[in-house]
Amino acid sequence: MPSMRPSQYAMQQRSDDGPFLRFELDDHGYSLESGTFDPPGSIGGFEVESDIEIFGVSYVYYSDVALPEHSPDWHLILKVTPDDLTIYPIFPRSGHSKYASSKYDSIKSIRITRQVCQPYAHPTDEGSVEEVLADLPAGLAKDWRYGLGFHYEYRFIALAVAELEGVEEIVLHGGRGHNDTRVQGSSYYLGIGQLELLRRGLDRLSQRHQRETAADKKLVCYTGLLHRAVPDIYPPKARKLPPDVLSNLISLGSIDPQLSPKDQQQAVKLAQQSVPTLAESEPRTLFNLKAQIELVTLGELIEVYRKMMNSNASESRWQAFLSENPFILDMAFGYPVKKISDQPYVGGKNFSGRGGQYSDFLMAAKTTGNLALIEIKHPHHDLLGRQYRQTYIPSLELSGSVGQIISQRGNVQREIYGLAHGLKERVHAHAVAAIVIIGRTPEEEDKQEAFEQYRNSLKDVLVVTFDELQVRLESIHQALAPRLPVKPDPIGDEDLPF
Repeated sequence: MPSMRPSQYAMQQRSDDGPFLRFELDDHGYSLESGTFDPPGSIGGFEVESDIEIFGVSYVYYSDVALPEHSPDWHLILKVTPDDLTIYPIFPRSGHSKYASSKYDSIKSIRITRQVCQPYAHPTDEGSVEEVLADLPAGLAKDWRYGLGFHYEYRFIALAVAELEGVEEIVLHGGRGHNDTRVQGSSYYLGIGQLELLRRGLDRLSQRHQRETAADKKLVCYTGLLHRAVPDIYPPKARKLPPDVLSNLISLGSIDPQLSPKDQQQAVKLAQQSVPTLAESEPRTLFNLKAQIELVTLGELIEVYRKMMNSNASESRWQAFLSENPFILDMAFGYPVKKISDQPYVGGKNFSGRGGQYSDFLMAAKTTGNLALIEIKHPHHDLLGRQYRQTYIPSLELSGSVGQIISQRGNVQREIYGLAHGLKERVHAHAVAAIVIIGRTPEEEDKQEAFEQYRNSLKDVLVVTFDELQVRLESIHQALAPRLPVKPDPIGDEDLPF
């Protein structure tokens, strides 16, 4: 036997015959072409063959406590005309802090348009009120004693409409456009078809929530009682998720949900655990996910690079940043490379153990193992010194860096067999590449000319500026970013070959 709601139980305990109704009839009546007809509630009424026309307006007022007939404390809950029925949802219990105020904030009334089969009849007593309310659409309360409006589980429909500024009424209709949702003045028009879809959707959510809650309660009791007491016999159980749980949660909204940091971490873990399955069932989805992650990672890397360029980050900070992201160093090469070591020893010690040299990075071609040295200097170092006649001489930092890496390359070529001993990587010193990353490209045209002439005159030493690496990174990011399809221009007659 279903349990009784608290409000129903409380109603049975009342001894004052409440709640109460009061009826007000405003120019109402019935007319017919011939014969005699008495309105409902009168004595001696009978059915006739002639068509009956109902007109006028009836008002039904409510009070949870007994009141005199003409007291101003009665509250309107129902208005009836032949063409529509309007209910006024209020809190019905006098002990409630919001007694007689609207249940749905700014929504004061719900109007149901005329039924197709016959007009609404005027109620004159509690029984005829119940007859009128019996034909309300599914989802609306039909017992005036507990308050009219939407059933509690469907209250979200009215509360959502209440968020619209200036809307005070919901109009339910079953005519043309019964699936529409539109605002007209202070009224929100909701078709019966759309109401039914919303109601079924809310029912599905409630049923699913009840099933999931019951399963969770069983799991909590199993874990806290059986597994805790006898873990050998009752091993731990994993929570069984319903099919498409994530898909259903995300599809509820029209935009992507905002996840908390913990939820984001769990989403990443789920994706990692699903990689083998996705590789077999959805390889394209997995590929797109990988591409999107790489694109976002590259974008964040570029943003950090820009901030470091605009700050006064130290040379050691740049070395650490490039060591953590060797992909940036790849931009200085025209072929695939791999990092062998950070700050490698490149030889040069004498018998007393002095004079050793260290480079910043040791790289090697992926295919041949040919070595390359990279020397990192500060991006704020000047590339050019004083003006000499019609040009500029290289700065001390630039010329010194070039001389330094040339010396390091010589040591590597002479001592390659000893230096490479014990390395897991296969490396060679066929023609050791030497790269210096330093400074920023000059803005003045004459200085750009002097800089290009100097670096292009160097033999086997490549000079790259920090801003050039940044531009290369940004170009790759732009090339990888998705683009909107470009609609081709229509071909005119003059474009045709014949």
